[in-house]
Amino acid sequence: QYVYNIIDGTVSRVSLASALKDLPRLSEQVLENNSLRRNGDLLQTARTALKDPGIEHVIYVIKENRTYDQVLGDVKRGNGDPSLVLFGREVTPNQHALAERFVLLDNFYCCAEVSGDGWNWSTAGMASHYVSRNVPYGYGGHTRPYDYEGTNNDVSVERLGMQDVSRAPGGYLWDAAQKAGVSLRNYGFFVTFDGAAPRTPEGRTAPGSGKQIAAHTLLAPNTDPDFREYDMDYADSDAAQKHGIAPPRGMMATFGAYKSPSRISEFLREYNGFVENKKMPGLSLLRLPRDHTSGTTAGAPSARAMVADNDYAVGQLVEAVSRSPYWKKTAIFIVEDDAQNGYDHVDAHRSIAFVISPFVKKNSHDSRFYNTDSTLHTIENLLGMDPMNQYDAIAPTINVFTSKPDNAAPYTAILPDKSIIGQINTRTAYRAADSLSMLNPMREESAPDELLNEILWRDAKGKNAPLPAKRYGVKTTIRALPFADGDDD
Repeated sequence: QYVYNIIDGTVSRVSLASALKDLPRLSEQVLENNSLRRNGDLLQTARTALKDPGIEHVIYVIKENRTYDQVLGDVKRGNGDPSLVLFGREVTPNQHALAERFVLLDNFYCCAEVSGDGWNWSTAGMASHYVSRNVPYGYGGHTRPYDYEGTNNDVSVERLGMQDVSRAPGGYLWDAAQKAGVSLRNYGFFVTFDGAAPRTPEGRTAPGSGKQIAAHTLLAPNTDPDFREYDMDYADSDAAQKHGIAPPRGMMATFGAYKSPSRISEFLREYNGFVENKKMPGLSLLRLPRDHTSGTTAGAPSARAMVADNDYAVGQLVEAVSRSPYWKKTAIFIVEDDAQNGYDHVDAHRSIAFVISPFVKKNSHDSRFYNTDSTLHTIENLLGMDPMNQYDAIAPTINVFTSKPDNAAPYTAILPDKSIIGQINTRTAYRAADSLSMLNPMREESAPDELLNEILWRDAKGKNAPLPAKRYGVKTTIRALPFADGDDD
């Protein structure tokens, strides 16, 4: 089933005369239904939801498209279904180790349906009116360009002095950071190749630099141009290099002025410089996309290899930060932009999420309901940033922090096995030709979600394996109560 087919809408016919007469009471009811304190405001709600243990630096990582069961369904103490696991402990040893050492979140959901709205929910806490209308059209096979990460018709319109029609009315996380005076560094968010922009109907154009830039003008000066954009033909981690495995033919061996062999190596090049110069940004945005995979495209690393590569990048990140002098002032948040309508026994939106900090209670397990906006809300509170809109303002914060950094031991990244990292798809792999023809390594969601889900499932389980039933079973019940402070032990 196409994920957008499950979205319901409601229309209410209300007498204007009676509504205006009863407006104060109806307004109070709306506030109560949205878990807002009676007579309170959004900022008050946001600022009383979480105790800050002293975090000054946040690293926000967005990955691509996995459900909880696909990755962590084999963790025994979690609410998982091992039969649905595609990338279990041997493929994702670092994500398993981090979930078990810090906090296992097994009731976390992506707000989005697909990457088109996912990158807006993950950075703006909502999808704008344009995005909400355009995504079903574009994903319905009507060949609309990917308009959702700062470009319209593949043009970086803000460079031309034009407003991005997809822009969320409350702005993005980087806008909130600027308003709060929080320093920022961007690695891969809303990045595009800066070729010459096509001429607009008004005759406007802009010279291209021939480099990667951030499509949004505020992000551009805070973006590392040597960090590779979304591209499945470039490594997230140094796993292959550590195993002595040369990049397969057609894969990119290095990128950028510093010839970095992976995204994480480029990030760590700058991170180590910030440590040395004692100028760590308050908010770092880090894109690690390779768990999206290229399906079974012949000659490309297998799905297991790409997910393992992505996993090791997560491990390298945590290892470096945990061994730096900034560790006790840092929190790392890791989410997926969407869950790709994937297989999960609870809901196709349920996903993996990680909160990593010395202040996260050891070996904890939290099954409270959280979602993408919970992550944004928590980041905003820790860094003293205002919420961007009502969605992130009322989202429950991920309240897993303690008052003491009792979980501060350095982390050592776990290198996935060479046989996994070096695995290459063959021409006889399940639907290899379809993967090649329909999956663009440079573009998210270049093929229908269901196609890639089916390819990944039967590649892992066998070409005749029956497909699991899709689940859309989450129903939330919200009581209109004041937010309570979290337990501090």
